[in-house]
Amino acid sequence: MTPTQADSPVLDAGSFAQWLEAMRGVLRGERDAQVPCGECVGCCVSFYPIPLRPADRVALAHVPAAYLHLPTSQGGLAWMGYRPDGTCPMLDCGGCTIYVNRPRTCRDYDCRIYAAAGLLPDGDRPIIRQRVQQWRFGFDSPADRLAADAVERAAWFIRHRALDFPPSMRAGSATAAAVLALKCHEIFVENSLPESDEAALALVGRVIDAVREFDAGMP
Repeated sequence: MTPTQADSPVLDAGSFAQWLEAMRGVLRGERDAQVPCGECVGCCVSFYPIPLRPADRVALAHVPAAYLHLPTSQGGLAWMGYRPDGTCPMLDCGGCTIYVNRPRTCRDYDCRIYAAAGLLPDGDRPIIRQRVQQWRFGFDSPADRLAADAVERAAWFIRHRALDFPPSMRAGSATAAAVLALKCHEIFVENSLPESDEAALALVGRVIDAVREFDAGMP
């Protein structure tokens, strides 16, 4: 895991096993992420463009025209931009003005995914980076620790072999690598990383199959 900054307090990320099960449910579209944000609004002030899916029609209706970008191709998604200072246009007085109807992307977001994968978010996002460095999971059993180690190994492998994955998986992105790692981590439990290029390519294939199988079970 990324070491905690000396001047930053440690934050309880909860039970790793419980979080992992819940987060996989989030990735399947079965539930919203439940993040102990406290007063942190890091994800709302960090220059994040927000895709707007068809089900986000209420949120889409509230986005000011200046920040609404409509799809440029059939089947594409509209997306919400951000203010010049990187803040979400729906953020006001430190809170989300459409929280009840916030986009699915916002409902899915959980910065603990980076801590679990041993990664930091890409780009200049200091608030989220600091938060990620503060999170600490609890482990209720040796099996939980093995699962956590597997997620980290999976994330490292996916980013290390990013060019071997289909471009649509965006394996070089920290966010995508962390998501993919949660979907396929079972492959990496108690297994060492491959030493030969041939074995690595074979493992890439297994990861792709596992991710597709996970996605096939989504609603």
